[in-house]
Amino acid sequence: MIAADGPLSAELCHVINSCTLPVILKQQPQSQGIGATLKVVAPSCKGDLIMRIDSDDIYAPNHTEMMSKNLAKHPNIGVLGCQLLEIDTSRGCQQSARKTPTSRVEAQRWLPWRNPLNHQTIVIHRHVLIEAGGYRHSPGFEDWDLWLRVKAAGYGILNLETCTTAARVNHRHRLRRRGIQYIVQETHFYARQVKEGRIHIGIAILACMSRLPWRLLPPKMLRWWMQSQWRGSPSFDTAWFSEFPL
Repeated sequence: MIAADGPLSAELCHVINSCTLPVILKQQPQSQGIGATLKVVAPSCKGDLIMRIDSDDIYAPNHTEMMSKNLAKHPNIGVLGCQLLEIDTSRGCQQSARKTPTSRVEAQRWLPWRNPLNHQTIVIHRHVLIEAGGYRHSPGFEDWDLWLRVKAAGYGILNLETCTTAARVNHRHRLRRRGIQYIVQETHFYARQVKEGRIHIGIAILACMSRLPWRLLPPKMLRWWMQSQWRGSPSFDTAWFSEFPL
Protein backbone atom coordinates (compact mmCIF):
# COMPACT_ATOMS: atom_id res chain seq x y z
CA MET A 1 0.00 0.00 0.00
CA ILE A 2 1.43 3.38 -1.05
CA ALA A 3 -0.12 6.40 0.63
CA ALA A 4 0.33 9.78 -1.06
CA ASP A 5 -0.50 12.98 0.81
CA GLY A 6 -1.63 14.79 -2.33
CA PRO A 7 -1.49 14.01 -6.06
CA LEU A 8 1.66 12.44 -7.49
CA SER A 9 3.24 13.29 -10.83
CA ALA A 10 2.25 11.31 -13.91
CA GLU A 11 5.81 9.98 -14.18
CA LEU A 12 5.79 8.64 -10.62
CA CYS A 13 2.35 7.09 -11.06
CA HIS A 14 3.63 5.34 -14.18
CA VAL A 15 6.56 3.87 -12.25
CA ILE A 16 4.25 2.64 -9.49
CA ASN A 17 1.72 1.17 -11.93
CA SER A 18 4.53 -0.59 -13.83
CA CYS A 19 5.63 -2.43 -10.68
CA THR A 20 5.16 -6.19 -10.81
CA LEU A 21 4.34 -6.32 -7.11
CA PRO A 22 0.65 -6.14 -6.02
CA VAL A 23 0.91 -2.46 -5.11
CA ILE A 24 -2.17 -0.40 -4.23
CA LEU A 25 -1.82 3.37 -4.57
CA LYS A 26 -3.99 5.62 -2.42
CA GLN A 27 -3.76 9.33 -3.25
CA GLN A 28 -5.33 12.20 -1.40
CA PRO A 29 -6.87 14.78 -3.77
CA GLN A 30 -4.83 17.43 -1.97
CA SER A 31 -2.28 17.57 0.83
CA GLN A 32 -4.06 17.26 4.20
CA GLY A 33 -1.25 16.17 6.51
CA ILE A 34 0.02 12.77 7.51
CA GLY A 35 -2.68 12.15 10.11
CA ALA A 36 -5.55 12.69 7.67
CA THR A 37 -3.81 10.56 5.03
CA LEU A 38 -3.08 7.62 7.34
CA LYS A 39 -6.59 7.82 8.78
CA VAL A 40 -7.93 6.98 5.32
CA VAL A 41 -5.22 4.58 4.17
CA ALA A 42 -4.31 2.45 7.19
CA PRO A 43 -7.72 0.72 7.63
CA SER A 44 -7.54 -0.33 3.96
CA CYS A 45 -4.55 -2.57 4.70
CA LYS A 46 -5.66 -6.21 4.70
CA GLY A 47 -2.84 -8.00 6.52
CA ASP A 48 -2.53 -8.50 10.26
CA LEU A 49 0.57 -6.29 10.46
CA ILE A 50 0.87 -2.70 9.27
CA MET A 51 4.40 -1.42 8.91
CA ARG A 52 5.17 2.27 8.46
CA ILE A 53 7.83 2.90 5.80
CA ASP A 54 8.74 6.48 4.86
CA SER A 55 9.68 6.92 1.20
CA ASP A 56 12.58 9.27 1.98
CA ASP A 57 14.14 7.16 4.76
CA ILE A 58 16.62 4.29 4.52
CA TYR A 59 16.00 0.80 5.90
CA ALA A 60 18.28 -2.15 6.50
CA PRO A 61 17.59 -5.12 4.18
CA ASN A 62 16.31 -7.22 7.12
CA HIS A 63 14.16 -4.46 8.69
CA THR A 64 10.71 -5.77 7.80
CA GLU A 65 11.59 -9.39 8.63
CA MET A 66 13.14 -8.48 11.97
CA MET A 67 10.28 -6.22 13.04
CA SER A 68 7.51 -8.66 12.11
CA LYS A 69 9.23 -11.64 13.78
CA ASN A 70 9.91 -9.71 16.98
CA LEU A 71 6.34 -8.45 17.23
CA ALA A 72 5.14 -12.06 16.91
CA LYS A 73 7.30 -12.94 19.94
CA HIS A 74 5.46 -10.38 22.11
CA PRO A 75 1.71 -11.12 22.00
CA ASN A 76 0.91 -8.40 24.55
CA ILE A 77 2.64 -5.68 22.54
CA GLY A 78 0.45 -3.67 20.17
CA VAL A 79 3.14 -1.49 18.59
CA LEU A 80 6.83 -2.25 18.12
CA GLY A 81 9.54 0.19 17.04
CA CYS A 82 13.32 0.38 16.93
CA GLN A 83 16.12 2.90 17.33
CA LEU A 84 16.57 5.65 14.74
CA LEU A 85 19.75 6.91 13.12
CA GLU A 86 19.55 10.53 11.93
CA ILE A 87 21.72 11.67 9.02
CA ASP A 88 22.20 15.41 8.63
CA THR A 89 22.57 15.74 4.86
CA SER A 90 23.24 19.48 5.17
CA ARG A 91 26.37 18.90 7.28
CA GLY A 92 28.32 16.20 5.47
CA CYS A 93 26.11 13.31 6.62
CA GLN A 94 26.78 13.94 10.31
CA GLN A 95 25.15 11.22 12.42
CA SER A 96 23.04 11.49 15.57
CA ALA A 97 20.39 9.24 17.06
CA ARG A 98 16.97 9.29 18.66
CA LYS A 99 17.03 6.54 21.25
CA THR A 100 13.74 5.22 22.58
CA PRO A 101 12.87 3.01 25.60
CA THR A 102 13.48 -0.72 25.23
CA SER A 103 11.20 -1.98 28.00
CA ARG A 104 7.42 -1.85 28.23
CA VAL A 105 7.52 -0.22 31.68
CA GLU A 106 9.93 2.48 30.56
CA ALA A 107 7.87 3.19 27.44
CA GLN A 108 4.78 3.72 29.61
CA ARG A 109 6.75 6.16 31.76
CA TRP A 110 7.68 8.11 28.65
CA LEU A 111 4.15 8.34 27.25
CA PRO A 112 2.91 11.47 29.09
CA TRP A 113 6.23 13.27 28.65
CA ARG A 114 7.86 12.19 25.41
CA ASN A 115 6.97 10.25 22.29
CA PRO A 116 8.27 6.72 23.06
CA LEU A 117 8.42 5.52 19.44
CA ASN A 118 10.12 6.59 16.22
CA HIS A 119 7.14 6.66 13.88
CA GLN A 120 8.98 5.63 10.70
CA THR A 121 10.22 2.45 12.40
CA ILE A 122 6.98 0.98 13.74
CA VAL A 123 4.92 -2.11 13.04
CA ILE A 124 1.42 -2.33 14.52
CA HIS A 125 -1.27 -5.02 14.56
CA ARG A 126 -4.17 -4.00 12.35
CA HIS A 127 -6.75 -4.93 15.01
CA VAL A 128 -4.87 -2.80 17.56
CA LEU A 129 -4.96 0.19 15.22
CA ILE A 130 -8.70 -0.23 14.71
CA GLU A 131 -9.46 -0.78 18.42
CA ALA A 132 -7.49 2.35 19.30
CA GLY A 133 -9.54 4.40 16.85
CA GLY A 134 -6.93 4.75 14.12
CA TYR A 135 -5.00 7.87 13.22
CA ARG A 136 -6.57 11.26 13.91
CA HIS A 137 -5.79 14.75 12.70
CA SER A 138 -3.36 16.12 15.28
CA PRO A 139 -0.73 18.23 13.45
CA GLY A 140 2.78 17.30 14.51
CA PHE A 141 1.57 14.69 17.01
CA GLU A 142 -0.49 12.15 15.03
CA ASP A 143 1.67 9.22 16.08
CA TRP A 144 2.01 10.13 19.77
CA ASP A 145 -1.76 10.65 19.93
CA LEU A 146 -2.22 7.10 18.60
CA TRP A 147 0.26 5.53 21.05
CA LEU A 148 -1.64 7.01 23.99
CA ARG A 149 -4.85 5.46 22.71
CA VAL A 150 -3.12 2.12 22.06
CA LYS A 151 -2.03 2.08 25.71
CA ALA A 152 -5.56 3.04 26.84
CA ALA A 153 -6.90 0.09 24.83
CA GLY A 154 -4.75 -2.23 26.96
CA TYR A 155 -1.81 -2.90 24.64
CA GLY A 156 1.88 -2.46 25.35
CA ILE A 157 4.50 -0.42 23.49
CA LEU A 158 8.07 -1.57 22.99
CA ASN A 159 11.26 -0.77 21.06
CA LEU A 160 14.06 -3.05 19.96
CA GLU A 161 17.60 -2.12 20.98
CA THR A 162 18.77 -2.42 17.39
CA CYS A 163 18.71 0.25 14.68
CA THR A 164 17.56 -0.66 11.18
CA THR A 165 16.22 2.73 10.09
CA ALA A 166 18.00 5.91 9.06
CA ALA A 167 16.22 9.23 8.54
CA ARG A 168 17.56 12.14 6.53
CA VAL A 169 17.30 15.40 8.50
CA ASN A 170 18.22 18.96 7.62
CA HIS A 171 17.63 22.58 8.61
CA ARG A 172 13.98 22.50 7.48
CA HIS A 173 13.34 19.37 9.56
CA ARG A 174 14.62 21.11 12.70
CA LEU A 175 12.61 24.27 12.05
CA ARG A 176 9.41 22.20 12.28
CA ARG A 177 10.33 21.40 15.91
CA ARG A 178 10.41 25.02 17.10
CA GLY A 179 8.53 28.30 16.91
CA ILE A 180 5.14 29.66 17.94
CA GLN A 181 3.18 27.43 15.56
CA TYR A 182 4.74 24.29 17.02
CA ILE A 183 4.08 25.54 20.58
CA VAL A 184 0.40 26.01 19.65
CA GLN A 185 0.23 22.52 18.12
CA GLU A 186 1.85 21.01 21.21
CA THR A 187 -0.55 22.87 23.52
CA HIS A 188 -3.54 21.64 21.51
CA PHE A 189 -2.21 18.07 21.69
CA TYR A 190 -1.85 18.16 25.47
CA ALA A 191 -5.22 19.90 25.93
CA ARG A 192 -6.90 17.13 23.95
CA GLN A 193 -5.23 14.40 26.00
CA VAL A 194 -6.25 16.10 29.25
CA LYS A 195 -9.84 16.49 28.03
CA GLU A 196 -9.98 12.81 27.06
CA GLY A 197 -8.46 11.72 30.38
CA ARG A 198 -5.20 10.22 29.11
CA ILE A 199 -2.80 12.72 30.65
CA HIS A 200 -3.19 14.45 34.02
CA ILE A 201 -3.53 18.21 33.77
CA GLY A 202 -0.59 18.73 36.14
CA ILE A 203 1.71 16.66 33.92
CA ALA A 204 0.44 18.47 30.82
CA ILE A 205 1.18 21.91 32.29
CA LEU A 206 4.61 20.87 33.55
CA ALA A 207 5.50 19.22 30.23
CA CYS A 208 4.45 22.26 28.19
CA MET A 209 6.31 24.67 30.47
CA SER A 210 9.50 22.58 30.49
CA ARG A 211 9.47 22.32 26.69
CA LEU A 212 8.85 26.02 26.06
CA PRO A 213 12.52 27.15 26.22
CA TRP A 214 13.53 24.45 23.74
CA ARG A 215 10.82 25.52 21.30
CA LEU A 216 12.18 29.07 21.37
CA LEU A 217 15.83 28.14 20.91
CA PRO A 218 17.63 29.65 17.90
CA PRO A 219 18.00 27.08 15.09
CA LYS A 220 21.74 26.62 15.70
CA MET A 221 21.19 25.83 19.38
CA LEU A 222 18.40 23.42 18.51
CA ARG A 223 20.68 21.67 16.03
CA TRP A 224 23.36 21.32 18.72
CA TRP A 225 20.85 19.72 21.09
CA MET A 226 19.43 17.30 18.50
CA GLN A 227 22.96 16.12 17.67
CA SER A 228 24.27 16.03 21.23
CA GLN A 229 25.24 12.93 23.20
CA TRP A 230 22.57 13.71 25.81
CA ARG A 231 19.84 13.17 23.23
CA GLY A 232 21.55 10.03 21.96
CA SER A 233 24.75 9.52 20.03
CA PRO A 234 24.78 6.41 17.83
CA SER A 235 26.05 3.48 19.90
CA PHE A 236 24.33 0.75 17.93
CA ASP A 237 25.54 -1.13 14.86
CA THR A 238 25.04 0.99 11.73
CA ALA A 239 27.39 -0.90 9.40
CA TRP A 240 24.44 -1.71 7.12
CA PHE A 241 23.93 1.99 6.44
CA SER A 242 27.29 2.41 4.64
CA GLU A 243 25.95 0.32 1.77
CA PHE A 244 23.43 2.99 0.80
CA PRO A 245 24.29 6.13 -1.19
CA LEU A 246 22.80 9.43 -0.02
